[in-house]
Amino acid sequence: MMRRSHFPLSWLILFSFAVALLTSQSFAGIPVSLKSSADNTVCIGCHDNPKLKKELADGTAILLHVDSETLAHSVHSGRTCTDCHTDIKEIPHRHAIERVNCSRCHYVEEIEGVRMPKKPAEYRESVHRAALAAGNQKAPTCQNCHGSHDIVLASDPKSPVHRENVPQTCGACHIDIYSDYRESIHGRALEEGNRDVPVCTDCHGEHSIKSPKNPASSVYATNVPGTCSRCHASERLEEKYKLPKHRVETYRESYHGIANKFGSLTVANCASCHRAHDIRPSSDPKSSVHKANLPRTCGKCHKGANQNFARGKIHVIITRKEESLLYYVSNGFKWLTILTMTALVGHITLDLAAKYRKRRGEH
Repeated sequence: MMRRSHFPLSWLILFSFAVALLTSQSFAGIPVSLKSSADNTVCIGCHDNPKLKKELADGTAILLHVDSETLAHSVHSGRTCTDCHTDIKEIPHRHAIERVNCSRCHYVEEIEGVRMPKKPAEYRESVHRAALAAGNQKAPTCQNCHGSHDIVLASDPKSPVHRENVPQTCGACHIDIYSDYRESIHGRALEEGNRDVPVCTDCHGEHSIKSPKNPASSVYATNVPGTCSRCHASERLEEKYKLPKHRVETYRESYHGIANKFGSLTVANCASCHRAHDIRPSSDPKSSVHKANLPRTCGKCHKGANQNFARGKIHVIITRKEESLLYYVSNGFKWLTILTMTALVGHITLDLAAKYRKRRGEH
């Protein structure tokens, strides 16, 4: 006597239909029409499989898994899959799926009551977009920084663009720079929970990041002092963290600062001496402004620099009495110059007067 199969006939029919659907090259596919986020179950039915992936011609495997819970807690939870994946028209979709174009929504000032800054417009002017346009497929796009199906607000600690996560996000591409930053005074302070400390975006910007060689960049040679001054000329931060005062002021009054102000690209700016990312306190033996390292640091511009470069003070305001010797020497030269010029003008005036009287006497 034959045993009856416990496998329902209806399931067998559905399975056969699915196999035919996926293997048939002539099948047109089922049209996709998602009206609300509840309809996303059509897509999740396949993409909720953690093992779902696609292998490219070069052997690279792309994971196609989309966790339904993650998507439900993202900022796009109220959207349908086809709101972003606009080129998907049918199931199965055999053609290559295009990269999502975020600027379809994020190009207006406001959409459905949600304010959206014009970030894509800034990105189009950035060094990242220029690299992408030049053919660098590894250049970052929106998804590389913000995520894809797991996007949450930047204020959420889980966001890759949350302030404390920014260095690590940027470090995914800029590995060496991230390594330097982590060891710097800024990086260490950030790990200790200091929220006032600068991260990558504070110095370089967010979406409008430009090359340091671009005059519009916040880290262009002549713009570096202004960028550093956002923190190092802040009385609030100086008082809160007991930072050395008048650093920006003393630089601007120095020969370097004056030359920088008038557009010199070769004169030393903040990063020339303190470095750009591996900034350390002067007490750190690895610091570029540690006394033992100053000759080498200064020697980058001043050939033949020796230990004498490390003996004098660097950030000083010679108009302050606290710097007694420099203050009196400076004032001495000032008054000597004033008296010399006064005597010179007086001498010239008397000489001209004498010549004038002589001429009148001859007539």
